[in-house]
Amino acid sequence: MTMPGKTLPGTLTPDSVVQRDHDVIAAEADQDVVMVSIPNGLYYAVSDIAREIWETIDRPRKISDLIDDLVATYNVERHQCEEETLSFLEDLRNEGLLQVRDGTSS
Repeated sequence: MTMPGKTLPGTLTPDSVVQRDHDVIAAEADQDVVMVSIPNGLYYAVSDIAREIWETIDRPRKISDLIDDLVATYNVERHQCEEETLSFLEDLRNEGLLQVRDGTSS
C-alpha cells in the first residue's frame, strides 16, 4: 500500500540510507515488535530477523552495512541476504514506515 500523496523515488539499493519513520510508534510484545503508524492508522508486527532490522534502523543506516552485519551474524549467502533485506525494507517503505535517502553523496 502506498500512502496517498507520498511519492516514492526509485527502488532501494545497497547504497541507500534508511531509517524508520519517526511517526511510527513501536513496542515489544513477547518476541515481536508491534508498530503503529499514526498517519495511516495501521499496525504491523515483526519478529526474528525483521525485528532485528527494525531495531537497527532507529538511526540512519546504509543498507549495505546492515547486510554486512546480517551476513556476519547469520549463516546466509550475501546475495540471498541482500535480496530479502531489500524486499523487507521496500515493504516498509511502501507502507510509509521508512525514511530513505541516497547514500552515495556525503
